[in-house]
Amino acid sequence: MKQQWQTQLDRAIALLEAGDIQGGLETLASVRKHQTDDPVLGLQLVNIYHELGHHDAALDILEEMEKDQKEWGNEIQQEMNVYRASLYIDLDRLQEAMDTLLTIKETGTDDYRVYALLGELFLIEGLEEVAIRYFEQAIEMEPNNEEIQYLLGKLYAEQGESERAMEKWQMLEGFEEEAPILHERARLAARQGDFEAALTLYEKLGEDDSDTEALYGAGMTAYQIGDWQRAVRHLARLIEADADYIAAYPLLAEALWKLDMHEQALVIYQRALSLHIEEEKLLPGYLGFCIELGKWKEAEAGIARLRNLDEDDPIYWYWQGRLAEARGETEDALAYYEQALDGGEVVADAQQRCQNLMRH
Repeated sequence: MKQQWQTQLDRAIALLEAGDIQGGLETLASVRKHQTDDPVLGLQLVNIYHELGHHDAALDILEEMEKDQKEWGNEIQQEMNVYRASLYIDLDRLQEAMDTLLTIKETGTDDYRVYALLGELFLIEGLEEVAIRYFEQAIEMEPNNEEIQYLLGKLYAEQGESERAMEKWQMLEGFEEEAPILHERARLAARQGDFEAALTLYEKLGEDDSDTEALYGAGMTAYQIGDWQRAVRHLARLIEADADYIAAYPLLAEALWKLDMHEQALVIYQRALSLHIEEEKLLPGYLGFCIELGKWKEAEAGIARLRNLDEDDPIYWYWQGRLAEARGETEDALAYYEQALDGGEVVADAQQRCQNLMRH
C-alpha cells in the first residue's frame, strides 16, 4: 500500500511541477484517502498543501491525523505540532501558534524550527529584539541555515548594527553574487553614507535590466553624490525597462536639469504625465520647470490639470500664484497665495512669497 501511494504522490508532485495544478490537486485528493493509515504520508501531504498555499486543507489533514496520534511516537507528534504552528501563523491565528510553540519549547526541544517560528511570530508583533534572540537560538542549532542567517543580517542592518549584519551575510555562500544579499548590502552602505560603495553594488545588480530596484538605487545614489550623468544613464535605462516606474521620472528630470538639459527635462516630465499616474506628485516639479523657463502655456495646462484633480487643494492656488508672480501680476499673485493659505495650512513657501510681494 505504501508503494502505491508513494507512486501516486510522486505523480501528483510531477503534475504540479509541470504546471498542471488541477491534475496535481486531483491526484493529491485520491492520495489523501490513505493519510490516516501512515503518518509519513500524512506529513508529506501537509507539507505539499502548505507549500501550495492550501493552508486550510493542510490543517484538515493534521486534524484527521490527530485521531490516531496516540499510536505514534513523540517524534511524529512533535512534527505535527510544528506544522500546525506554522499553519496557524499563515492563517493569522497567532495566539494559537504561540501557545503551540511554547508548549513544544517547554519540552526542551532542540528543533531549530520551533525557535525560528517563535522569531517569526515576534517579528510579526513588531518585537524585533525578541525575534532576534529566537533567531540566534535557531541558528545555534542549525548554523548552516542560510535563510535565517540572511534574515538576521537584515534585522541587524535595520537596527543600525552594520558590523553584525555583515558578519551574518559574510557567512552566506552567495555573499558576492546573490541579488538579495547585494541589495541589502547596498541599502546598508547607503544608510551609512558610503554612497560610493552603495553605487558600486547597485551598478553590479543593475547589469540586469530587469532589476528595476537596482537601477533606481543606482540612479538615486549617483544623484546624491552629484554624478548627474551616471544618474541619467541609470534612470533612463530604468524607464525604458519599466515605463510605469513613476518615481524615476522626477529624479531623471532633475538630473537632466542639473546638466542644463532643460528641454529634455521637460520632455521627461511630459512623458510621465502622459501616463496619468500619480499626477499630483509629478505636476509641482513640472510646473516649477515650466515657470523657470517662461513657458506660460505649458504652465497653464499643468495648473488646469491640478484644478481637475482637486480645485479645492491649496496647492492648486499656490501654483496659480507662482505663475502670476512670474508674469509680474503681483495683485493676482497675492490673491492666489492668500487663497492657498486660507485654510491655515503650510503650503510650500506661499507665506514667504506673500510677505516678499507685500514688502515690494
